Amino acid sequence: MNKFLPVIARVFIAQIFLVSILISLNGILNTPDGYIAYQNGLMSHGLPGIFAPISVIVQLLGGLALFVGFKTRFAALVLTIYTLVNALSYLYTFTILPSPVNLIPLQQALQYLAITGGLIVVTNPVTTFAVCMFEVVELRVGIVPIPDT
Repeated sequence: MNKFLPVIARVFIAQIFLVSILISLNGILNTPDGYIAYQNGLMSHGLPGIFAPISVIVQLLGGLALFVGFKTRFAALVLTIYTLVNALSYLYTFTILPSPVNLIPLQQALQYLAITGGLIVVTNPVTTFAVCMFEVVELRVGIVPIPDT
């Protein structure tokens, strides 16, 4: 059972990013001025407008890489930095909002910090049932000593 826990954790964390970005892309593509609304949503948390395309790319590619287990450590590291930046942006929003309303950004910041912690755990060297695991095996099999003639 213990060998299945890393893959289950990896897939559960990846689905957060994949579902989130698919919902965001649906809003961007099916709403007039959807991209501008997406940028404004990020800017309301103190993030610059250039963060919008970066956010889409990081969530989509990082989520897919994490889901299939391709370059798991690198994908988890990039997503860790991404979630930490988001957590800090929600903490920034928490400090500028009035008292009864500021609990929602605080809750979102704590959720992003929890995801960051889960991603740090996922950065273990090689997880089971990952594409990276098969690459390592392939490299080991591919090295054959050449006999002296």
